[in-house]
Amino acid sequence: MKQTIIIGGQVAITLDERDNNVEDLQFMPDDELTPVLEQGSRTHGWLQQLRNGAFDYVPNRPRIRANSTLLCKAAHGRLSATRDQAIQLTLKVFKREGLDVKGTLRREALELIENTKL
Repeated sequence: MKQTIIIGGQVAITLDERDNNVEDLQFMPDDELTPVLEQGSRTHGWLQQLRNGAFDYVPNRPRIRANSTLLCKAAHGRLSATRDQAIQLTLKVFKREGLDVKGTLRREALELIENTKL
């Protein structure tokens, strides 16, 4: 059975001056509350309930992911151009494949480099 709790109070929001992103959000109830949350939540930020019943929320900073463009692909690897203007070679051979690891990596690295116009 779901239970909905309606709480009256005020919300304080702290914004970043540069891009108006929410840096901190705090809810302060009119009356002290019995703690509703047993522990904080970290889905899209950190949410916790303080001892006086107030809720404090700080959002996570967006993670900048590395972007790369595939130049050439092989059976066990790839050659990519990264966002910072570098060339990246990635090779991966599993032990269970029973291949000569040194020979396979050397052969595929040379194949990737030779087949790509840089």
